[in-house]
Amino acid sequence: MNIKIITCVTGLLLNCAISIAAVANVFTSSAFAEGTNKTEPVNNDYSKQAIRQKLFHSGGQPMPAGLCPQTIYDTIVPLPQASNKTLDMSIIGIEQFIGANGIQTIEQLLNYLPIDYRTNFSLVEHTRATGESNLTWPRIVLFGADGKFLFNIGTKPDDPKYNLLDVGFLNERTGEWEFSAFDFSVAKPQLIRNDTSCAECHGNHNARPVWGTNLDWPGVFGDNIAQGLQGEALDAKHAERMNEIRAGEGGSPRFDFLLWHNQKLKRGAKRKIAHHVFGAELLLSNIAMGSATARGAFIRLQNTKPALYRQARLALLLAYYVKKGNSYLTAEDTAKLAAVAQAIGAKGITLVDLLQALGVDSNEAFSLATLAAIEPPQPDWSMGAGDLTDMLMLQVLDDVRRDNRGVDNLLVNRSVDKGIIDCPQTANTVSEIITFKMLHLFYLTGQEKYEISRVYYPLDIEDIYSRVFLPVSHQLITYLKQH
Repeated sequence: MNIKIITCVTGLLLNCAISIAAVANVFTSSAFAEGTNKTEPVNNDYSKQAIRQKLFHSGGQPMPAGLCPQTIYDTIVPLPQASNKTLDMSIIGIEQFIGANGIQTIEQLLNYLPIDYRTNFSLVEHTRATGESNLTWPRIVLFGADGKFLFNIGTKPDDPKYNLLDVGFLNERTGEWEFSAFDFSVAKPQLIRNDTSCAECHGNHNARPVWGTNLDWPGVFGDNIAQGLQGEALDAKHAERMNEIRAGEGGSPRFDFLLWHNQKLKRGAKRKIAHHVFGAELLLSNIAMGSATARGAFIRLQNTKPALYRQARLALLLAYYVKKGNSYLTAEDTAKLAAVAQAIGAKGITLVDLLQALGVDSNEAFSLATLAAIEPPQPDWSMGAGDLTDMLMLQVLDDVRRDNRGVDNLLVNRSVDKGIIDCPQTANTVSEIITFKMLHLFYLTGQEKYEISRVYYPLDIEDIYSRVFLPVSHQLITYLKQH
């Protein structure tokens, strides 16, 4: 796994003295004003539905590092059928399930969750949530294989919040996160929806989960206690307590729900997720929560101001390259970008400025490691070889290629030798890499990801800039400036 911390390169500020008339003229003629002068037929081959229709399973192609997909559409193993699920993983779905099945306790509900929630979990010694936790009675955070539904479960018997089940749910229709709680302290469990106190930690319109950035998960079992950003490494006390829980000596029936990898944990080791060919717990927790957060941000970007978003898509891509330090803006480029910023009501021409004008405040939406209303934002939250901005811009580029033939041709015609790490034959072009990453990050369900990851996991799935944007940087930047 190529692990690195992504840092932000300071972009250019909108400090150009441009008259309103000049801005209007530039915007009218600017290629950045995409969608104002022309439209092209939508290429539905890149849609989620079209991609899913092409999926097949081959059993995998053996390679030195393990099994590989034969093509970008190969899931290697059969995917579970949707009809087999017994629980609708939404807040309303769970509320209805509790009522219809007479569920009275958190322990009873846990037994009905999909299997990827039994395997994809973390233990938290020091919580910043409203409940209590400690070394003996850690909280259990269930993030599943796709991070779209989160559970925060108390195990401390005398915790006043012991019978409150905190949940976070990404609504994929709106892109909004909902943070609510199920109260099991009453005879008939009650749903407490959108408690206003949640906004203090999670944010408002750009609400998101709260979780440590890559290499720094304070309070979580497995976070390296050495100073600074450090890789996963169990402290001796965490390893000892986890081994007790694994052996059935946890002292709480809520631990019984968890499935553990067959490993005796020791100081300095990483805990591996059960039934996962790669399995590094904390890194995978960030990729799960990060991909869900980035998906929500993109849906909001599309929905909040759809017409302005379409006009600004090419400008967003260019501003992303500028943020990465990979593009120099001439005076003409700056004027064009400033015209787009003016048209959409942005305060400046940085990517952060443009996104904020379109409804995505990255200081709130991407700062998962901080409490929204209490701590200074840290929007460069990392998943290893990529951050949330990278994941958002992957989706913007995927969106652009669907109805911009020029961009689509660039991506289709840019061949790559090693598109997917350890599986060089799986993807042959940048366009295929985009489709592969969209599938494995956003389109597969949690239970589908669980089945695939038992035999295969793409180790560079979160590495977006160097795998997608860098190989086409010269051609794409030139296109963005000229069209």
